[in-house]
Amino acid sequence: MKDFLRRNNKTSINVASAGIRANSDISKYSTIHFDIMNKQNIDTYGFTRTQFDENCFDNFDVIIAMSELHRDYIKEKYNRDVPLFNEIYNGEKTSINVGAPDSVDFVDQMNNLVKYFYESMPSIIRNLEQRTAL
Repeated sequence: MKDFLRRNNKTSINVASAGIRANSDISKYSTIHFDIMNKQNIDTYGFTRTQFDENCFDNFDVIIAMSELHRDYIKEKYNRDVPLFNEIYNGEKTSINVGAPDSVDFVDQMNNLVKYFYESMPSIIRNLEQRTAL
């Protein structure tokens, strides 16, 4: 999203990424999604893994969960409701799911995911701008 905002000179939204397991061992995962984004000239410079915590609620206007697992974790641990990505994108209460890195079609899944996210950006941005303008 940062790349899309920068390319389209959108300054009304600041983006950060935090994960509910950002401090976990990721050695079993790959950098495939970063490789795909870089091949598509999507700038990933400066990305760091950041653990989601209580400060996120103070520092950000909107928190978006990628999956029901993330949404439910935030509800259980912080007693806060956060929308799913697809709720903001297209109004659907569905998760973003990707198979395990050892899946036979993992690279295809990641290619599709990167494409899905990038193509969703105009709608996400518009919907976030409308949501925060209220």
